[in-house]
Amino acid sequence: MKSVPISVSYRPITATPFLRSGDYQEIPPCDALKPYIRCFWGTPRPQISSETAGRLVIPDTCMDIIVRVKPSDHTVTAGFCAIDEHTYKSGGAESGAVLSTFGIRFFCWSAVLFSTEGFRHTKNRAFDPDEFFRGITAELTEIVRRFHTLPGRAGAAEKILLRRLNLSRLNADLMNAVGDMILYQGRMKISEIARRNALSERNMERIFSENIGVGPKTLSNLIRYQLVWQEVARGGADILDMVEKYGYTDQAHFLNDFRFRHGMTPAQALQNARFGTL
Repeated sequence: MKSVPISVSYRPITATPFLRSGDYQEIPPCDALKPYIRCFWGTPRPQISSETAGRLVIPDTCMDIIVRVKPSDHTVTAGFCAIDEHTYKSGGAESGAVLSTFGIRFFCWSAVLFSTEGFRHTKNRAFDPDEFFRGITAELTEIVRRFHTLPGRAGAAEKILLRRLNLSRLNADLMNAVGDMILYQGRMKISEIARRNALSERNMERIFSENIGVGPKTLSNLIRYQLVWQEVARGGADILDMVEKYGYTDQAHFLNDFRFRHGMTPAQALQNARFGTL
């Protein structure tokens, strides 16, 4: 069996990967969780909800459990965001509320290893975390109330996740197929990935839908978009070079696909990445 795709070989990024301000931070998980968790993230100090509303959230091939606590009365709310195909703007929190946020960001293909359920019919939707991670809301609520720093919360959450990690749910066919998508940068045809892994396309579709919530073609396209975005974000990528490198038909195909995923042109996305706003 091929190795599980890990953060060392594939590290999806957000719409603003260079911003390191007082209202958002990321820290990596421990080595034992690195194959499954992209990062822990959160606000190291309470923020007024209006300060973080309207920020761009792009498809990052991840799933998140997000916990928000209101320090004024210690009210805690939690949500689970399944895989998204399109960009949207954050929001929905109580207007003007002061909130502290803690998030767990799973690679989309490994969230199922911590879940008690599959993810069929979950794309582009948010849920109560307990629908998929039974009892986790109460455990994370205790953490965010007890610990007030991101490292403290992450360290406590790691213990919960290590206890919940169920490698018997690991599907080797899924991991091998995802590995091919990453290795070939989303360019390989799904029929070829299926052939390489001795799968029928129909069976491959079923495996992806159950474990991730999207089909293999969608995930492959999202991986390609993420890799393109990482090159754009670094600022040194030539569009014509990327058209050839990532297998687009022409420049128009490349730009249309990027706008479809990111909601703006590469130049606008790069400006947003550096400054957090257009």
